[in-house]
Amino acid sequence: VAGVTHTFRVHVDGPHVDVESALGHIALTRRPRLVDPAELVAEGSLLAPMPGSVIDVRVGVGDHVSEGDTLVVMEAMKMQHAIAAPAAGVVVELGAEVGSQVDAGTVLAVVDADAAESLEPAHEGETP
Repeated sequence: VAGVTHTFRVHVDGPHVDVESALGHIALTRRPRLVDPAELVAEGSLLAPMPGSVIDVRVGVGDHVSEGDTLVVMEAMKMQHAIAAPAAGVVVELGAEVGSQVDAGTVLAVVDADAAESLEPAHEGETP
């Protein structure tokens, strides 16, 4: 920088990065910018995959949904992202409101697939 040469020693160990120089030492931890929702929370939770704003909530708590139904629409990086139900079930929690700003990993909704199974009609001759 400005004609001055600096030497840095960098050690990377998974997400941990240590940088050393004559100027000092710093330890950093790399974090993913985008989140893989399947790795973070319980089954049925729908997480914001990136920071953005909620522009539409198409369901309410107690609503029955089918696999693939769009539950929440987000806008991030000037693009719309539909957040869909991972399975048929009942919406048991909503963490999103139209107009709210959310961070990556924010729980937008939770779908309980077991609740949908318990509501299926019994077959002839069966009792619930």
